[in-house]
Amino acid sequence: MKSNMIESFFHIVKDYFNSIQLTTYDKILILCFHLFALFIILSIVLAQLFSYVIIILAIIQFIQNPKREKTPFDIPFLLFIVVRIASVFFSVDIVISLRTLHTEIPYYVLFYAASQQRALMRERLVKSLLWMFVLGAVIGSCYGIMSVLLGQIGRAESLTSGYYTFGSFLSVILTIVIIMGKSKMFDTKRWIWYGLIIVIATGLILTLNRIHWGIMIILLIGIGIIQERKLLITMIFLFGMLLLFSPSVSRRLDQIIHVSENLSDRDILWKGASMVWLNHPILGYGPGTFAEVFPIHNDLKDAKVGGWHNDYIQVSIESGILGLMSFVWLIYTIYSQVFIKLQRMKGNKEKKRILLALVAGMSTIFISSMTGSGFLDMLIRMMFVFLLAMTARLMQTEEDVTDTAHENAMVI
Repeated sequence: MKSNMIESFFHIVKDYFNSIQLTTYDKILILCFHLFALFIILSIVLAQLFSYVIIILAIIQFIQNPKREKTPFDIPFLLFIVVRIASVFFSVDIVISLRTLHTEIPYYVLFYAASQQRALMRERLVKSLLWMFVLGAVIGSCYGIMSVLLGQIGRAESLTSGYYTFGSFLSVILTIVIIMGKSKMFDTKRWIWYGLIIVIATGLILTLNRIHWGIMIILLIGIGIIQERKLLITMIFLFGMLLLFSPSVSRRLDQIIHVSENLSDRDILWKGASMVWLNHPILGYGPGTFAEVFPIHNDLKDAKVGGWHNDYIQVSIESGILGLMSFVWLIYTIYSQVFIKLQRMKGNKEKKRILLALVAGMSTIFISSMTGSGFLDMLIRMMFVFLLAMTARLMQTEEDVTDTAHENAMVI
């Protein structure tokens, strides 16, 4: 499994570095794409470093060649950014909002940097990047599983993130891996596919995140009934074994059954949101102002709570109805544009499957955002914009691109 991923990675890099038609910027960008995908869950410092290098090199490319290619997601995403920036000037604490926005904007810009790279139109490169995400998930899962088994932590975490962010990341990768099961990535190596799913799913289960369990269960039942009954049986057995030998997993399942009694303060948080939202309905209270805005702190059982535990509520409180509408428009645009593209594509089942996997992966982020920080989490935000950029470029064909000379130079 590992050798297959590493071989795929180095094969792509070798092809690019042996191409005399590519600039140094192009070669470094492709390398940074892979390292970013690999380290995003393993080292937030390295992931940030590679994302900044990608942005800087993309700016240099733009200076050298100012011609920019549009994607269907440019305007919706830009509108969301503009509204987020505008809400700062209506903030109840501009200093806090500026500080929060300072951590958001660079990773929104990452989308525009990555979406201009024509190499991402190539299925082989996209699959190579997906392998890097998967390898990072496997390493992170092994670390989280061992940490739980050794009693160092109660819930699986990664080297660089807490259990909820880790669960969000693993649910995205698990979704992509399961949907790609019939692709050329696994058609002759089904045992690798099963192994990846078991390791990642075990790590996800041990995060004890109920929303991510729900995503996994719905996905497995759906895929299992349609085409992967052996996988469904395997995962039922795995979950049963964890229930039998892990008291924490058993307790968490009981909390799911009695969910109304185990909302972890979410009912109080959302009640507080309903009490203050109408006071600043258009552009909200400003990013990062939870502590200044939340009206019933004394009702919380956990005094350390620092957010609304729902990205949709958080966007509407921080950036008002305009922020929420722009966020919803972005989500609608993703689904509508990909659906239209899939309807028009003929014959290329592999590209269809990759697009479906990418959109399904982003969908898990939108679902995770309902009960915690998904889209607005820094790490998950970086992952999301990268998946969105790959989706935007993969939707295009050579006929959509006017500058054929440069396109030929970027062929893998």
